[in-house]
Amino acid sequence: MSETIQSEANARFKRWKKLVDNARHIKKEGVTLAEGAHLAQTILERGIVPEAMIVRAAGLNAEASELFDKFSAKRVPYFVLDSRLYDVLSPVEHGCGLMLEVKVPSATLPQALPVDVLYLDGVQDPGNIGTMIRTAVAAGVKHIAGSAACANFWSPKALRAGMGAHFAATLYENVPANLLSEAFAAKRFAADARGGQDLYRDTQWHITPCVWMMGSEGQGLGEVALSVADARYYIPITEGCESLNVGAAAAVCLFEQRRRRLTATC
Repeated sequence: MSETIQSEANARFKRWKKLVDNARHIKKEGVTLAEGAHLAQTILERGIVPEAMIVRAAGLNAEASELFDKFSAKRVPYFVLDSRLYDVLSPVEHGCGLMLEVKVPSATLPQALPVDVLYLDGVQDPGNIGTMIRTAVAAGVKHIAGSAACANFWSPKALRAGMGAHFAATLYENVPANLLSEAFAAKRFAADARGGQDLYRDTQWHITPCVWMMGSEGQGLGEVALSVADARYYIPITEGCESLNVGAAAAVCLFEQRRRRLTATC
């Protein structure tokens, strides 16, 4: 099945634009848009069959063209979208010309699961969210939860920044911080630039499963998250810099955790 779409009044285009513009529509429809050859390759490798392919009228590069053929063999319908309209949907300026409409996986909050977790409290930038999901998976942390104040984990921009890591993780959205103790059998640690213990000087925190809690870009962790923390840790940065970007702070904490555990097994 194929169709050429040239008007912004087209019902399909209007639906896709809602997914890009308003995260509530992602939740309502249960689908999102994934742009780029790397994301498409990840989706293919994981055996996920997209709902549809959206193809830029100006054409595909060689890598995207090969992926298009593979999805076509799975009978995935495709729509050729006017290049100007495609660029309206694309989260990047110069995309590969292939976008997939995919279902958003759903995850039920567990009960006392003994795993490491990254918890995002009110993080608003989709790029930061995608980067932190990617970082967490790279560091071996494959459960990521977020508060209701976070930007949508599955927005096209977050997906693009995650570079496929979303599909290797279990993601929980709209999770109040006070439910973390019930869901995960793990110590809750607040990354807090305002004070607490030195991340590097405390030598014991990595021994048990950890929930690392990261706050919003401007305000940091909220009061509820701080109130449920078993401990607060700060990263000892040098003078002349007030704080780290939340994505960088997450990388420091998660890879310090990974370094310690790898060292302990040597």
